[in-house]
Amino acid sequence: MCNVSRPKVTPMPSPPPPATPVTEDTAAIEARARERRRAGAREGKQSTILAGGMNAGAGAGAPTTQAKTVLGA
Repeated sequence: MCNVSRPKVTPMPSPPPPATPVTEDTAAIEARARERRRAGAREGKQSTILAGGMNAGAGAGAPTTQAKTVLGA
């Protein structure tokens, strides 16, 4: 029998602590959602044909499409 020395194994380091979840203020979340809704509403009003754009007031302004004619008339 031989006297053979065994290699020493270093112990494994302990795992890092779990990350704590980041909490957001509910007021900030609500304000962001409100602003997103307002921006979407503004965009929707400008992009519809029936709305006539932002300058549509009492007299709806110029039409956004050509006048339609009947074929064969």
